[in-house]
Amino acid sequence: MQTENSTCTDFHEHVPTQHDSITIHVHTRSHLEAAVEAAVQQLSARARYRKQGILVTRTAPGTVIVSLDPNVPYGMSYERTTW
Repeated sequence: MQTENSTCTDFHEHVPTQHDSITIHVHTRSHLEAAVEAAVQQLSARARYRKQGILVTRTAPGTVIVSLDPNVPYGMSYERTTW
């Protein structure tokens, strides 16, 4: 699924049925930043409802998982790299 107002043709996003995380695959840094911002916005309402923060995990070059995380304080977003 492509984000609205995006000209990126190499963007892929997968949303699991529980909507707790979004995996993003891109080829350029500028597309990555826009996709991460869109994913954070998409998860914000659910984060407010669950009183959880958002964790942005870089798992490989061009791959990021944006997810709700009970260990991240509500209203905050943390970043980590696992590769």
